[in-house]
Amino acid sequence: MRHLLALICLTCLVFSVPAHAAQVLIAYSAAYDEIRPSPRPIRINANFDVALGEGGAVSENINRSSQRASDNFKKGMKLGSGWSVLGPNRLQRIIDQPQSRLMLVVTTSGSSCDVDVSWTLKPGFSEFKFKKISDGTWGFYTQPQIVSKTCTIK
Repeated sequence: MRHLLALICLTCLVFSVPAHAAQVLIAYSAAYDEIRPSPRPIRINANFDVALGEGGAVSENINRSSQRASDNFKKGMKLGSGWSVLGPNRLQRIIDQPQSRLMLVVTTSGSSCDVDVSWTLKPGFSEFKFKKISDGTWGFYTQPQIVSKTCTIK
């Protein structure tokens, strides 16, 4: 009986607290060329599902796809370590990569948002090094160009 009462109380608590304060859905498509090991054009689609929770909790789910291959990354963090606040209506995410940094800047206006996506080479590098979606090995690429992007707040 005691365990049943504890389960009922836990269920009430879970369903009375909002799962997240806000959810930001970001999608972009980028095009670039693989330089090596297999020179060819690449097109990648990336989707970020970012849930901003109470107390600065952030959960991030990233799905990437290219042709028939896809991968997924999930991460939990606190606001300020990964996603940070740039100002009253702006959030930023910087992802450190071996030879570059990926930066997403989300600007909100009411219940809508816009996203800017950019990659910057680190000093001393002339090409971008990314993990291949198909097999997880490293490849070297030209500067990615954004083809399309969307941002939605739920």
